Amino acid sequence: MSLRKVIEYNEVTEDNEVAEVNEDTKNTKFTLIDLLKKCPDISALISKNILILCQTSKEMRQILKEANIKIAIINKHNYKEEGLLEKLNKLNVWCLVIELRLIECNLGDNRARAFAEALRMNSTLQKLDLRWNDVGDDGARAIAEALRVNSTLHRLILSVNCVGADGARAIADALRVNSKLQELYLYGNDVGVDGALELAEALHVNSTLQTLDLFDNGVGDDGALAIAEALRVNKTLYALSFGNNNIGDDGAHAIGNALCMNSTLQKLELWNNIIKADGALALVEALHVNTTLMELNLNSNCIGDYGALAIADVLCENSTLQTLNLRCNYIEDDVKKVLRESWGNRVGTLEI
Repeated sequence: MSLRKVIEYNEVTEDNEVAEVNEDTKNTKFTLIDLLKKCPDISALISKNILILCQTSKEMRQILKEANIKIAIINKHNYKEEGLLEKLNKLNVWCLVIELRLIECNLGDNRARAFAEALRMNSTLQKLDLRWNDVGDDGARAIAEALRVNSTLHRLILSVNCVGADGARAIADALRVNSKLQELYLYGNDVGVDGALELAEALHVNSTLQTLDLFDNGVGDDGALAIAEALRVNKTLYALSFGNNNIGDDGAHAIGNALCMNSTLQKLELWNNIIKADGALALVEALHVNTTLMELNLNSNCIGDYGALAIADVLCENSTLQTLNLRCNYIEDDVKKVLRESWGNRVGTLEI
């Protein structure tokens, strides 16, 4: 795998310098996993073709030297100069790896397992993005095992991979004991109903997860019902994405009932489902009593004029909602006018 890597270097000076690095990994003695193992304290790693360092250690400087990296500095005035390595050599500080993004790098399950081993050893990584990497259930299980012992990671993105119900089950098991993860993005996988049921059970006991993205996972009404049940007792989740999941009125009813009791969820994505007027009415009932939901996305459903008028009516008394998306819902122009009048001059965005 050949990567162009960029080092972002923040020395405690007036200038915020960015080093541009070109390197073919076939000529490098150290892989990314090696970097994590050898320097568990690095300060921010990678994005598809990007390596970011904020501070560096003596060991990391040696790795950079042996990698034969060609460096050019660009400061805040876009002035280029040579010599970042020399400046790094003058420092005597530890580096801290805080973010690693490996997007579309064809990791697969084998590399994901190796990466999970490194994650178990690392004590500083906070954000990990592994989108578009053909990671399946085996890789997800390995990462989930690492989450059981990792105490620093708070954002995990496994979107657009091949994670199914078994992988979701492993992640759910990890969520039962992990007390650090705050954001979990699984959009574009195939966790299905069974995976959603497992994640829902975890939400009953997990007290740290704040964002859960399950867009395009085939969870259906049954999966929505299970997670809605968890929302009745969960006190930490504030953003939930259920877009493109074949959720209909039954799922909307369950979510609406949960919102009547939930006091923490602030953002709810239900776009591109099959929710009709009846499901919209259930959500409207929740908006009569819910005082925390600030964003609701119902784009590309089928609520029609009847559902839209019900929402317009509740907007007159609900002052919490600040962002509402009702585009592509078969709403006539005269009803859109009523919606705009009900929305009034509140701060936020109405899309119809």
